[in-house]
Amino acid sequence: MAGGKFNPLMNKIRPGTYINFESAKIDIMKLAERGTVLIPLLNASWGPAKEFITITQDAPNRQFEKLGYNVYDNDPANNMLLIREALKKAMKVIVYRVTDGQKATATVAPLKVTAKYSGTRGNDLRFVITDNPLGGKDFTLYLGNEKILEQTGITNVEDLEANDWVDFSGTGALANTAGTNLTNGNNGTQTNADITQFLDDSEMVNWNCMAFPITDPTLQTALKTKIKYFRDGAGKYVKAAAPNFPANYEGIINVTNSVKLRDGTSLTTAQATAYVAALDASAANNQSNTYEKYDGAVDVIGKKTNEEAKEAISNGEYFFSVVENDVVVEYDINSLTDFNPPKSKSYSKNRVIRVFDTFAEALQKNFPPNKYDNNPTGWDIMEGLGKRLLTIFEEGNAIKNVDLDNDFLVDRSKSAGDETYFIVGLEPVDSAEKLYFTIKTK
Repeated sequence: MAGGKFNPLMNKIRPGTYINFESAKIDIMKLAERGTVLIPLLNASWGPAKEFITITQDAPNRQFEKLGYNVYDNDPANNMLLIREALKKAMKVIVYRVTDGQKATATVAPLKVTAKYSGTRGNDLRFVITDNPLGGKDFTLYLGNEKILEQTGITNVEDLEANDWVDFSGTGALANTAGTNLTNGNNGTQTNADITQFLDDSEMVNWNCMAFPITDPTLQTALKTKIKYFRDGAGKYVKAAAPNFPANYEGIINVTNSVKLRDGTSLTTAQATAYVAALDASAANNQSNTYEKYDGAVDVIGKKTNEEAKEAISNGEYFFSVVENDVVVEYDINSLTDFNPPKSKSYSKNRVIRVFDTFAEALQKNFPPNKYDNNPTGWDIMEGLGKRLLTIFEEGNAIKNVDLDNDFLVDRSKSAGDETYFIVGLEPVDSAEKLYFTIKTK
C-alpha cells in the first residue's frame, strides 16, 4: 500500500494513506506488532544469497541449514554474534546474505557432490560412502565432525535424495570413499552495490529497526537516504542503528561505543548496533530505553567522562555507561540535532518517535483505501474510530491531554471525490529522565 508524506499543493497519484507530522502538540503512536530486527550478513560463508532468512527468539536454530552454523557458535567470523545479540531482545531477526561466491564441490566418480550454497563453510563438508551389510551403499555427510545427513541401502547416484546441504549429479553405481572433502568454496567479494541492493530489497519485508554494522561513509549516506525514503515516501516507519554516524536524522540511531560481554568478548561499535536495534525494535511506545541494562555486558568499551558524555548527548550520540556496576544505555536518543519546524526537540527522543511511528502504523491498519464512504456518514464513522484509537493510546500512557472533540477530525471543507483529509492532534508522553529537586533545609 502506498504511503508517506503529502504536499497539500500536490495531489497523490496512487491510492494510499498519506500522513504529515508537524510538531505543535500534534503527532503519532501504535497498534502494530513490534520486535523485528533486520541485519545484513557481511562476507557470510553460507546460505542463500540475496534472500531473507527469519530467525525467531523461541526457535533460534530452526534455520541451521540456511545459516550453516548454530546461532550459539562462538566463531567471530560467522555473523552469529550479531544474531545472538539481537535475539537478546528481538522477537524476530531477519538476516540477508549480501554476497554470493563459489560453491564447494567434490567428485568420487561417477558422483559429483556440490554444496547447496556458495561460501567457505562448504569446505567443511565431507562425505563417506561405505558398503551396507544388508546390501547397497551408505552415504553419510558431515559438517566438520557433526553428522548432518545419512542415506542407507542405496546403489546408484540416482538413488540419492534431495536434501538441505548438497546437490548430487552424475549417473551410475556409487563408489566407496573413506572420506572426501568438498573444496574450492569461497564467499565472493563484497561490493558497495551488494549493500545498496540489500537496502533496496529491505523494502520487501516487514521490520522495525535495522542494525547496519558498516562504517563506510558512502554506504552510511545510502542508508540515511533509504531510511528517509521509507519513512517519508513509502509509509514504512522504520529506523536504523549505525556505528559512528552523525546523521542528524530521527530515523538513525548513532551508536558511538560498545561493551564487553560476560564471556570476555569485546564488541566493536559496529557489532553493538545489533543489540541497539533490537532494543529499539522491541520497546513499546510507552517505554524509554534510557538506563536500560545491556543483557550480558560487564563493562563499557570507550567509556565517556562526564564532559564527554554531555558533549556526546548534544551531538546526538547513543552510548553505554556504567551505573552502579550495570552497563546501561545512557540516553535513548537518535541522531537528530537540528530542531527546525516542523521538528521540535522532542523528535530526538526515541520513545517519542516510537509513539509517532506506531500511531501512523495504526492509521494504516485502520484506515485502508476504499473501506469507508467519503461522505458525512463515512466521516462520522472514521472520526468515531479515530477517537477510539486516541482513547486506547491515552490509556496506554503513550499520549496525554487528549481532547476527543477536536483531536481527530475529518476536514470536511477539503474532503471530496476520493480524497479525505484529517486533522489529528497528539501529545506524546515522554519519560521522566531528568529529575530536579529543590531541598530546603530546616
